[in-house]
Amino acid sequence: MDDAEKIVTIVGSVLAHEGAEFVYAGKTPECEKCKVAKVCHNAKLREGRRYRVAAVRPTKHECFVHAGGAVAVEVTEASITAVIPTSQATRRTRITYTPVCDDRFCKGYALCHPDGMTEKGRYVVLEVLGSYNEMCPKGKKNLKLVELRHVPT
Repeated sequence: MDDAEKIVTIVGSVLAHEGAEFVYAGKTPECEKCKVAKVCHNAKLREGRRYRVAAVRPTKHECFVHAGGAVAVEVTEASITAVIPTSQATRRTRITYTPVCDDRFCKGYALCHPDGMTEKGRYVVLEVLGSYNEMCPKGKKNLKLVELRHVPT
């Protein structure tokens, strides 16, 4: 992950610490009147993608969106932990993601629908973390817990 491209952006002061993760949601109407909106909404950021703060810069800004202001940071695209069928769970394999289950009351729902992933999105399997042994309410079996990253576009 050290060789991942770093993107300079601005985040709320609450997220301004190494290791913090967020899903970029895009601009809000309040951003239109901000003088640093172009840095905050860096053209390299993609809406709906998950990012991890790699370094915090000393620059602080007033912000119309974040209470406590905002801070300049360097981010990289974060990997995402998800559950996929064993048939797709091979390291370095590219997959088109389809959630295993859609039962919102399942305790594994967040792993079938992780923040920062999109259905039909293209991902590469970075690592197979092991078998997923929780009982799926839809009866799905042979599932693996994996670490994924978006395929670069």
